[in-house]
Amino acid sequence: MGGIIINISRSTCLVKCSFLLWIIYTHLICKIPYSPGQKLRRYVVPKLVSTFGAGSRISTNVSLLTPQRIHIGKKVGVARDVVLDGRGGLYIGDNTLIGLESLVITSTHNYQRTDIPISEQGMYTQEIIIGQNCWIAARVILLPGVRIGDGCIIGANAVVTHDIPEYSIAGGIPCKVIKKRE
Repeated sequence: MGGIIINISRSTCLVKCSFLLWIIYTHLICKIPYSPGQKLRRYVVPKLVSTFGAGSRISTNVSLLTPQRIHIGKKVGVARDVVLDGRGGLYIGDNTLIGLESLVITSTHNYQRTDIPISEQGMYTQEIIIGQNCWIAARVILLPGVRIGDGCIIGANAVVTHDIPEYSIAGGIPCKVIKKRE
């Protein structure tokens, strides 16, 4: 009587387990509110993302896209309903706060050619780097390729399309430096 031999490598198993954990996080764990959800996320998120610093907190309903390319520093706070897109690489520095309903998007559509529909031009990705000790206020949108310097404050509802120098207070659509922090 012959049996079926299944040869699954350790790396294949880890990839499948990581994907399954991401599915469980996305459809269940990220939606659990208050202390029970916070405790579960504190346990699960470090297993999904590349780096998760001590003392960091992820609130309710935070979406993690390609979490294995997301690096979260120490004592980072991410408020509810935030999208963290790791497709192009995402680095969040220590002691940074990201306000509710913000979008940190590292991938978007190509649109340069007019002879081809946008939907057929594919996507491009660029990493986003958020420095240390930053405050990204509510409903801010960070677009692919931006770098936010250390100590920056980005005002609510801003759309960040270019780099913001360190210790700047910036806001608006498109986001512009309003003044420097001293």
